[in-house]
Amino acid sequence: MVSTTLDAGDRAKLERRRQILAAAKAVFADAGYHGASIHAIIERAQIARGTFYLYFASKAAVFDSILDQALADLRARIHRIEVDDPSAAPPQVQLREQVVATMTYIVQDRPLATLLLSAGNTPDVEAAERIEQFYREMRDLLKRALESGLEIGLLRKCHPALVSAALLGLIRGVIEELVREDNALTVEDVVSEMLMVALRGVLK
Repeated sequence: MVSTTLDAGDRAKLERRRQILAAAKAVFADAGYHGASIHAIIERAQIARGTFYLYFASKAAVFDSILDQALADLRARIHRIEVDDPSAAPPQVQLREQVVATMTYIVQDRPLATLLLSAGNTPDVEAAERIEQFYREMRDLLKRALESGLEIGLLRKCHPALVSAALLGLIRGVIEELVREDNALTVEDVVSEMLMVALRGVLK
């Protein structure tokens, strides 16, 4: 049997990688992809240049890793609604909990939210395409969630691809509102309004 316990060295490597990713995320949020540099990232992370290259081959590689981690974290918060377990909460409650968890994850990480909102605002074609790829994957995730809702009878008959695209546009707008410095709304407030507007048309 293979042990999954990490030794001290492995834990230190994972922590150093998280440290670099957090620093890079802040730099990308402040300067944009085009204006960010490896020098700025290593200064923010307080590491040597050689240490950076032990973990990432380039600025593009660390940028991709940030988006890959965000997508993995979001996938972990969106899962099939349980209808066969009598002890499970009502489907509508489960849906709300997942939306709250997803929005909270993004909004509480302001550098990530800023980075995700930067699509179309960067002169770097590759970075813009990578962010759009992230959104395409999110749209596919929403589409599959809608298809699951149709299967269990939670939603009325609808066009999952079209509705997922509309929901993603709404989510992007809501995130932009939530990360404003003068915003006084809570995630719970916003989710209530968003579910009312976005899902009232498809919920049974």
